[in-house]
Amino acid sequence: MYKISDLMTLIQKIAPLSLSHKLIEMGSYDNSGLLVKLSESAEKILFSLDLSESAVMCAENNSCDTIITHHPAIYSPIKTINIDTDKALALAIKKGINIISMHLNLDVCSLGIDNCLCQGLGGKNIKIIDEIERNCGYGRRAKTQKQSLEAFVKNIKEVFGSQKILCYGDRPVEEYASFCGSGGSHAIENLECLESVDTIVTSDLAHHQLKELIEKNKNVVIIPHYVSEQYGYKNFYELITEKLDKKAQTFYFLDNRFM
Repeated sequence: MYKISDLMTLIQKIAPLSLSHKLIEMGSYDNSGLLVKLSESAEKILFSLDLSESAVMCAENNSCDTIITHHPAIYSPIKTINIDTDKALALAIKKGINIISMHLNLDVCSLGIDNCLCQGLGGKNIKIIDEIERNCGYGRRAKTQKQSLEAFVKNIKEVFGSQKILCYGDRPVEEYASFCGSGGSHAIENLECLESVDTIVTSDLAHHQLKELIEKNKNVVIIPHYVSEQYGYKNFYELITEKLDKKAQTFYFLDNRFM
């Protein structure tokens, strides 16, 4: 039997929980790790960016004993579990499914979601903007072959499999900075060191953040949060599947509602 402890050891070789703990010490909030343990078994594992009802149903249909999510299945402290308000979590527990969440540690690790986003955008000479430790950190910058913003966005739509991309600006793209998930505040905080960057790519921008970036003469490309992260999360799934070497069976749930 492949055990949940073996799985935790394996995935931490790629995304150590120590990275999450370090970010918490620096002021971030996170809840990563083995959040629900209901059995020792990790024989059939579903990977899903979110813990949703659809993901739990997919896990049940494939007889999975474990779900690994990116976004924490339990984010804030809870005192009760209510089937009306916490349905996905309640269903997973009812069906005896272990739940692991790998959030900030998977964002910032060297093979993580933030790095995959930057790679998917097609750039070279990738550098970390906010380095936490060697080869790990949040925010990436890269150079790319000079192209129009329209061509840059067209490539994003093709590579990330979504047409729901917003863009502002008209500068040619030669150097960009990318932040997976809700990276607007990080983009603003790092503007001083991003002077040579012509394009910012992230998700969930507030209007005041968008306004500030545009007034700093930056192109801004807004990718839906799910789209910006599932690209790298699928890479994580494929990497873990390869390293499992058939010791356990894996499945991937893509929620097309957000694509």
